[in-house]
Amino acid sequence: MLLSRSECILKSIIAVVGIVGALHVHGAAAQDPVDRALDTAERAQRDAAASQKRIDQLDDQTRALLERYRAATWQAQQLTVFAEQLEAIAERQEEEKASLRRQIDAMQRTEAELMPLMLRMLDTFEALIERDLPFLETERQERLTQVTQLMSDPEASLAQKYRRLLEAYQIEIDYGQGLDAERGQVGERTIDILRVGRLALYGLTLDGREAFRWDREAGEWQPADSGLRRTIRQGLRMARDTAPIALMKLPVEAPVDVGAIESLEGALPTLDDNAEGTP
Repeated sequence: MLLSRSECILKSIIAVVGIVGALHVHGAAAQDPVDRALDTAERAQRDAAASQKRIDQLDDQTRALLERYRAATWQAQQLTVFAEQLEAIAERQEEEKASLRRQIDAMQRTEAELMPLMLRMLDTFEALIERDLPFLETERQERLTQVTQLMSDPEASLAQKYRRLLEAYQIEIDYGQGLDAERGQVGERTIDILRVGRLALYGLTLDGREAFRWDREAGEWQPADSGLRRTIRQGLRMARDTAPIALMKLPVEAPVDVGAIESLEGALPTLDDNAEGTP
């Protein structure tokens, strides 16, 4: 069967179109794996970059945590040292508190023991002044009054009372040493009085014509041998430091017992031993 010319041309066109279509389909099929490979590579690169970013972030966090750990460790060490210091301070404070309690107990015991003794000493002090040689009477009586008032003062500490009483006793002890000169009266006459320790008192009128001596038993001035005037005058000069110290020959009486001062001073316990911390 013979085809017409038109049909032959149509078939040729269809064949060409089919070949072109087949070629197009084949080219598209060959292009898909390359694109997929490129996409995969891009995704891998993006994932790698993201992973690296996360790694960098984790590294920064790790560094920050390490620094915080080091800082916390150093602070803990400092707190440990501080706690040890506080513990040592607390121990010392406890020791000091215990020492203070012991001192308070000792002070209370000392006060209970010392107050009666000091009152007896005060009585002895007063009796001594009354029966002693009559020298510096105003000064000694004022001192006795001051000590007596201090003993009854509730505001005065035990240490103040003790020290003041001991000072008064020490002054009385010092009176028993050396020579001293003062002015006094025998009746209406003014005399220079020579005191030889606590042993004797001698007097010489200002014109040097009359001499006297204190009579312990009678408790009054008695005329002395005129031969003593020169010796008394020499003793007065030595007492006033206007003549060198030298031996003198003067009559003395047996002294009354005034050793209570020395014995009481030696027997009195010291405040440092029995009342530490007493103000």
